[in-house]
Amino acid sequence: MISVILSTNNELRNNYLAKVLEGIKNQNTETELITVDNGSIDGTVELCEKYGRVISFPNSNRAERLNKWLEQIKWNIVVFHHPVSILPKNTFFKIQKKMSWENIWGAYSHSFDMQNLLLDFTSWYSNNVRGKLKSILYLDHIIFAKTDVVKKVWGFPNIDIFEDTIFSQRMRKISRPVILNDKIITSARRFTKKWIWKHALLNQYLKVMFHLWSWDKKMNTLYEKKEWFNVNY
Repeated sequence: MISVILSTNNELRNNYLAKVLEGIKNQNTETELITVDNGSIDGTVELCEKYGRVISFPNSNRAERLNKWLEQIKWNIVVFHHPVSILPKNTFFKIQKKMSWENIWGAYSHSFDMQNLLLDFTSWYSNNVRGKLKSILYLDHIIFAKTDVVKKVWGFPNIDIFEDTIFSQRMRKISRPVILNDKIITSARRFTKKWIWKHALLNQYLKVMFHLWSWDKKMNTLYEKKEWFNVNY
């Protein structure tokens, strides 16, 4: 059995939540869905309750919500699900198969929900350079791992942005991740809200800030542009 942890924050605005939940439901293995919600007021909670348990965790960041599962989970494989990434059908059995070998963590291959040369390159780079070469996985790839190993590294660091990068750095000290060929589909909403190139440049700027140890709240404020996808300030 696989435990799926879904972090939510007023997700109905993205028009993806129903597809995400159906993608989890349509897997070919028994799953336990735990949604950890940041006090949504738009109907997110009511929709998620139709598919599994919902834990209310107001005024939290995404890392805190994902770590909340440490108090709840009981199965040996955990999937950290992104709220605007859609799973391929019937692929959880592949996770079970991979985890039964020496692999302890991994993710799906990434793709966006629209065709664009820059977005295609972004996915390619994320899959092949950051993922396969550097062993850095983003949460929108939908990360999976063995539960006991995640507990050993204390889950995700309590910061508002780049928590998945630091989590990957901790995990890769134990082993390299496996990248499934199956592709998830992620919303390009952050890119299409404004110019795609402008957001891509912002991403690179934030990476420089991260390596210079900038304040996470300052970085996340720039990233979320007052839309508060993950954190409400």
